[in-house]
Amino acid sequence: MTNGGLVQNDGTLPARVVAAKNIRIELARAFPGVKFSVKSTSFSGGSDINVSWTDGPTTKQIDGIIQKYQAGSFDGSVDLYTYEHSAWTEYFGTAKYIFANRHYSDAMTKKVIDALKLEYGTFDAPSVEDYKQGKAWSTTPMSKAHGNVDQDWSWQSIISRTLSDHTAW
Repeated sequence: MTNGGLVQNDGTLPARVVAAKNIRIELARAFPGVKFSVKSTSFSGGSDINVSWTDGPTTKQIDGIIQKYQAGSFDGSVDLYTYEHSAWTEYFGTAKYIFANRHYSDAMTKKVIDALKLEYGTFDAPSVEDYKQGKAWSTTPMSKAHGNVDQDWSWQSIISRTLSDHTAW
């Protein structure tokens, strides 16, 4: 049975499988041409759905679609998972945890690094390989440009923040 193109949970499949099918449908509609991997697993005490893709939309954009399938939330301060019953998850599936995992191509990473070099200069600018290996934490464009050596503004963090905040360049 379908509703607006989504698969309705009729009890013949696990709720996580129905949710994964619906997540695929919604992502394909919202972001045509972007290839997503949507995998669901069950484990002792629950289930999860992992959504992965390269470049394309931001994690925030994807979370806006997939989080409504999450069964509740975890409060680490009291070590408690609280289930939140909703008509949506009852009809269209659910999983205890839903994860969005965005990956970046070398081409996109290079475009970001090149754009940041124009903004900050090329002093100590890392290569794509340096960034991927986590070797850009010890240098910062801010130290030369602004007298700042704060590691929150290392090349590694600036590149990461820029990548995560932008759709494919």
